[in-house]
Amino acid sequence: MNIRKIAVFVEGQTEYIFVRDFLCAWYEFDANKLGLECYQFNGNKKNKIPYPHGTRDSENFYLIYNVGNDQSVLSKMLKEAPRLQNSGYQQIVGLNDMFSDAYHAKVKNRQIDLKVNETFKNIRKNIIQQKKFDKIMTSHFAIMEVEAWFLGMYDYLQKINSQLTPELIKTQLGTDITQDPEITVYHPAKLLNDIYQLVGMKYDKHKGDAHAITSSLSKSDYIRLKDSGKCESFKEFINDIV
Repeated sequence: MNIRKIAVFVEGQTEYIFVRDFLCAWYEFDANKLGLECYQFNGNKKNKIPYPHGTRDSENFYLIYNVGNDQSVLSKMLKEAPRLQNSGYQQIVGLNDMFSDAYHAKVKNRQIDLKVNETFKNIRKNIIQQKKFDKIMTSHFAIMEVEAWFLGMYDYLQKINSQLTPELIKTQLGTDITQDPEITVYHPAKLLNDIYQLVGMKYDKHKGDAHAITSSLSKSDYIRLKDSGKCESFKEFINDIV
């Protein structure tokens, strides 16, 4: 059997939890189809972190690397690429949030700028081409944060608290969460916290916060988002890894 081997590099804890739990849901926790191991960089060292699934002999095997720094995702990918390629990995994929100090410096009034989005994407693409890894390596940005993808699946909010309806959120916060958050929401994590605070909760990107969301999502939720016409960066990313 030919095993499909993919390495995914992410910038932080929320993204690592999202990718790990998304893959488990997508492959329906079938260890024959999905194997994964997760690591976190500590300087140049890689420490194993929870939770593995399946084995390296599963049909699709993933290494997920939490880089722990939004500025280091691409450099870690490039550094690890020769080793991964020699070990038979067919794809090396990166995931960053577009939301960053570098982005804030490029835009005015903290508004999403589609031209700046494309500029950031093209810079990464050009570097990968220059390093001659473009046949196996791709870089993705969540617009503006991976929390936008959670907002794109807003039905989950009522699983967290039945009061969190789109109507209540629009009345209290003036935000229509049925719209595409990648077009309308500059700081998705902040909006998510504002929404939670409506019912006396909070979202501050802790490990438990992210897992509470991903554990409430199923493969059908992800399929609906992929087919919804919203969160195009989500569709592009998952099409690359599954």
